[in-house]
Amino acid sequence: MVVPVLILGSGFVGGYLVELLKKNGVDYIATTTDGRKETTKWCLPKAEDDKSIDFDALPAARSVVITFPLQGGDSAKQLVDGYIKHHRTLANDSTALIKPVWIYLGSTRPFKESPSTRLTALDIAAGGLRVEAEEYLINEHNGCVLNLAGLWGGARDPKNWSRFYPDKEKLRKRLADRSLHLIHGADVARAIYAVISQPDVSSGRWLVSDKRVHDALEIYIGDKRIREFVQELLEEAEIRSLLGASTIDGIRLGPSAVTLRIDSSHFWSHLKIEPKYPFTAGQPDLYIGI
Repeated sequence: MVVPVLILGSGFVGGYLVELLKKNGVDYIATTTDGRKETTKWCLPKAEDDKSIDFDALPAARSVVITFPLQGGDSAKQLVDGYIKHHRTLANDSTALIKPVWIYLGSTRPFKESPSTRLTALDIAAGGLRVEAEEYLINEHNGCVLNLAGLWGGARDPKNWSRFYPDKEKLRKRLADRSLHLIHGADVARAIYAVISQPDVSSGRWLVSDKRVHDALEIYIGDKRIREFVQELLEEAEIRSLLGASTIDGIRLGPSAVTLRIDSSHFWSHLKIEPKYPFTAGQPDLYIGI
């Protein structure tokens, strides 16, 4: 039996993807480490555990979505090549071509230019082992890598990310680059579904965001603690020059105050869809179901 879609790691994005697949009548198998919510219990062993991958739990699939980070090219090779070899063996035909579409979710961390597009040279050091895995999937298996902007949706609300700035020094660094790029989990699911539906034109590396740039300070300034930090930092001439203001009320906030760093227009135009749930500071999540 070959299922249309296998989701390896049904976490935040997987939940939205499962809902979309159900709506469109597409059969799937999804995995979690504990088998919750009607998923298959499965996990990829850590390299240091020196355990073999349990491929028996994974069905043959036409599309395989990998939602978790792979630690390098060797890790990607062991998973992908091992999966293909396993199902060829089960088919009792070593020449059988089991070549699923591989879709791997990455991040925008390796993209440092402003703006960056899918064609921008990567900062390999910033991407680390994840970039190795991405390159392996693209070059060896014609895979599709979706480099995602910051994930939000539901309980994952960007305004709560102010907690990542527990002191003035961390906030000081953020004020130097307030640009924030986001993508709703439901739009990631729609992006994955578009790739599944158009595999012949979707291979390679794609940046995926809501096509907007957001101002992190505009989002976080509602936090009383952050507001107090900014007020204290404004006592410094360097910060007043950086923000172009001497008081909080004088700071220009919003998209016009920041620089677009991630340009994802290639993906949306190429796949002929548009993000449906863009983030707007101060507004609620409009997603009520795909």
